[in-house]
Formats: sequence, structure tokens, C-alpha cells
Amino acid sequence: MGYEPFISIIMPVYNAENYLDDCLQSIVEQSFTDWELIVVNDYSTDDSIKVIKEWCKKDQRLNYYQNLEKGIIPALNLAFENSTGKYITRMDADDLMPINKLELFSQQALKCPNSIITGKVSYFAAGQVSDGYLRYEIWLNALVDSSAFWNSVYRECVIASPNWMVRRSCFEQSFSFSELRYPEDYDMVLKWYENEFEISPIHEVTHYWREHPDRTSRNSDHYQQKAFFNLKTQRFIDLELDFSEKIQLIGAGVKGKLVASILNTNNISYDWFDFNAQKRNQQSKKQIKELAAVKSGEKSILTVWPEDENLKNQVLEFLNEKELVFGSNCWLF
Repeated sequence: MGYEPFISIIMPVYNAENYLDDCLQSIVEQSFTDWELIVVNDYSTDDSIKVIKEWCKKDQRLNYYQNLEKGIIPALNLAFENSTGKYITRMDADDLMPINKLELFSQQALKCPNSIITGKVSYFAAGQVSDGYLRYEIWLNALVDSSAFWNSVYRECVIASPNWMVRRSCFEQSFSFSELRYPEDYDMVLKWYENEFEISPIHEVTHYWREHPDRTSRNSDHYQQKAFFNLKTQRFIDLELDFSEKIQLIGAGVKGKLVASILNTNNISYDWFDFNAQKRNQQSKKQIKELAAVKSGEKSILTVWPEDENLKNQVLEFLNEKELVFGSNCWLF
């Protein structure tokens, strides 16, 4: 048996020619050196393959494979099958690692060997980072500070897709990459949640996330809002509801309507509430009730979360009055 590195980095690549040199440089320069990089080319149509092959000549820790099927999920699975490390982490080919990322990850893994390791993120761009990404950065980093990851698991993906590390046994015993569905990063987090993994956060930036117009998350239907809601609502039904259990759905805006349509498709019984029920009822076939009718302590999905702090506090006061607790009997979507 050959040498087994401490960390295997798995990295799908699709048309990343413009970013690969910087990305690979940031990996090769890591202060922690006991790693291997498994790169899988996902049918790139630019010169990504050429760049990868040149780097493989420079550093024997880099290994390159051609995807056998098209898509990130089979690319991740192929990379894992060819990895040998005790721990697995993912990297995106258009991003950058801080020079001490793998060192911080390995140190945390020694303290918490069976946990998911993650840290903070920082977006960067050639121009200005959009407000949406900045809000997501702030939210993710706040979760690291509070360690309240699982309380927010249905709101957004609580761990950045290229900013985690876990024992390889996770993908040998709990689930495999081939079992994931798109959006695969969120599905993996939901599977960690289902399998009751603990998350061990690092209170430093461990990933530089590049925003650019060609990102897959911007251009693929796999990563649009409807795909996320289909995935998380189905997982919510499977993981949080008992057979034929009724749910309270709070909010009848765009998100509320998305959730309602998925609950209908799955024949899930629910009562629907909104602060402006009279107006909403003119647009809905299902009766929408006023918020005052929400029952205390019953399982609820909340689809309303205002940015304004005063309004947000009002929502929290309402939830408190109704004995609804995030992560216990109330989940924010």
C-alpha cells in the first residue's frame, strides 16, 4: 500500500482556465504539506486541461482524472474513489485558499477528529461583490461565531461548499457522493444533519470565495431558488414530520408559495398563515389565516425573515409568544 496523506483535496474543474493558476498556487503554497490534490476535469471546453497537466508535472501531489460522466456529483465521486487521505476536503477551481487553511483544518481535526471542520469565508471579485453574496458571507460567519448551524439548516446551506473537511469514513459509512442530488453541497449538509454530525468551527477566514459572472451557481438550474426549495422541503418532510403530521406554514409570499406547492405535491396537510391574510386569500385557492390564529408550540415553517432589525424583532417576539423555537418546533426557510 502506498503512502496515505492526512488530507485529500477533491476538486471538480469545468472551464476554469482563467482562475486555475491562482487557485493551484494557493494550494501548493499551503503551510501544511501533507496533502494530495485530486482534480477531475468535467468536460471543460477551454484550456483547463492544459493548465492542470502543467501543474501535475511540477508537483507530484497533484493527480488528474477525466470525468466519466458529466456533472459535479460524478466528478466528486470519481475524485473520492481515487483519494487516499484520512480526511477529505473540497476545493473549487476558481477560489483561493488562505496560506494556513489546511494547517488550521488539520489542527482542528486533531482536537475534534469526528466532527465536520469549517471556518469563515470572505468573498472577493474583480469588481464589487454583490449585496446578496455579502449578506450570505455575514450570515455564514455569524453561524461560525454562534455554532448554531443546525438551527438554521433549512434557511440556507450552512457550510460553504468548498470550506469543510471531514473523515473519509463519512463517505464510506454514512453516505457516498453518488447518493447526492443537486444542489449537491446543500444535500451533503442535510445528510450530515440527518446523520447527527457535529460541526467544529474555526473562528478565522479559511476560504476566499470568488464572485464572477461565470460561476456555476449563477448559471445552472441546479442552483436556483426553486431547486433549493424542492430539496430542503422534501428533506424537511422526511426528517421532521411524522406520518400524516400537520404543519403550520407562516408566510404567503414568494417563498411561502414555493413551500406550499411542494407540500401540496407531497400531500402534506398544513394550515397557512400570513400577516395580510385578506389580501393573500384573493390570490390563493387555499384559505390563508391571520397570524393571530397560529397555534402555540405546533411545528411550523417560517418563510418570512425581514432585513429590518425592528421588524425582525417583532417576528421574534411573535414566535416567543407562540412558544415557537428555532431548531425545535420552528424552522426558518
